[in-house]
Amino acid sequence: MRTIGLLLFIALGLSGCSPDTVTTRYSTLADARADHLFERGWLPDVLPPSTVRIRTSNNLDLSTSVGAFNFVPAEAPALFQALVSGTRADAPFKGWAATVQSYSDRGFSAWTYEDSDTAWVFFCHGGKGHCDYFAWPS
Repeated sequence: MRTIGLLLFIALGLSGCSPDTVTTRYSTLADARADHLFERGWLPDVLPPSTVRIRTSNNLDLSTSVGAFNFVPAEAPALFQALVSGTRADAPFKGWAATVQSYSDRGFSAWTYEDSDTAWVFFCHGGKGHCDYFAWPS
């Protein structure tokens, strides 16, 4: 987990992290819903019911977001059904190809979710019940 945290920290720094970056943490999915996280568009409403330890860091200037969450591993298949396998190559994060390779090397699978104005790429380890994500305007 330390490596994942370090990668997210580096991604924040490389993505232009500034005073206009807002980091929010939620203990449970219910807490995130109560704060209207999904209505604000920082994450799509596809997270498993057991999701906990949600963290979002949103760069308001660039409209980018990085974060992570955990869930019961048995719910991974349902999450993956809501996503499309693979990643996008056009991410606005520096060193994106190396980031993708690093996650792959550590046994994470890449998944994409898109709506009309945002692309999210999730790097998930279903067996560990953990995903890191990156989002940007599409």
